[in-house]
Amino acid sequence: MPRPMTNRRNDAFARSVPVRRNSTGAGGRLHDGNRSENYRKALRALDGSGSLGAVDVDEFVDAIRKEFADRYCSIPVGIVGKCYLGEPFEVHTLALDGAILEHYHRGQVLPGGLERARALAVSPAYLAVEVYPDRMVCARADGSIVIMESDS
Repeated sequence: MPRPMTNRRNDAFARSVPVRRNSTGAGGRLHDGNRSENYRKALRALDGSGSLGAVDVDEFVDAIRKEFADRYCSIPVGIVGKCYLGEPFEVHTLALDGAILEHYHRGQVLPGGLERARALAVSPAYLAVEVYPDRMVCARADGSIVIMESDS
């Protein structure tokens, strides 16, 4: 009697492997394209925010939000970047829900699940790390990105 050409064990395995979708855990679409020059310029300007007024910070936040809104994509929970203000600061965060910009000392714990992005944010390979509920997106200075899926 002829045997089937497919291996049933492999078929079952293929059905059990989750399919990667272009969405975040919150149900929105992930912006998986290169980041624009305006977006990168806004991220680079965040370190100067110690001398900027609230209106200037709001303009930067609006430019960052626009990057995602123009593509009908989910907005990250927050963005973490290397801080260039000098010691004792290591990273800064931008919480896009309330437009809060804060600089953190080395060893100071970042709020709201942003701590997992710290090691990537201080790397010279990335301009900033966008944090989503189920992944992180590392933006490079040239606008290209690296998507890091969460294990959970």
